[in-house]
Amino acid sequence: MYGIELRESGAGVVVELWGEFDFFSLRDLREALGDVLALRRPTLVDLSGVTFLDLQSARELAVRSLLYARHLSFANPSAGALASLKALGLEGWLRLDPDAYSDGPPVFSEVF
Repeated sequence: MYGIELRESGAGVVVELWGEFDFFSLRDLREALGDVLALRRPTLVDLSGVTFLDLQSARELAVRSLLYARHLSFANPSAGALASLKALGLEGWLRLDPDAYSDGPPVFSEVF
């Protein structure tokens, strides 16, 4: 089970991810990121709720991070997300924003 929630934030868009991202969620992940990044607005992807990233999902995040580095950043990688990124050698590819949620973690509400 996984979830992807898009919401407006003061200066841009926040994409909140939670659960396990694998082959079965990859299409939804690609579509959500594609839709948001097409807006060319500052975008923050919150990884605090991610429990697992497979190779394809981690690679998707890493490639998007490189392609859209001017307005895409990532925040709060969970232990599971960080472990997956490190195991795949991709942890240095994501631009992490350490100050993204100074008022606490987001609340998740949408499940795919």
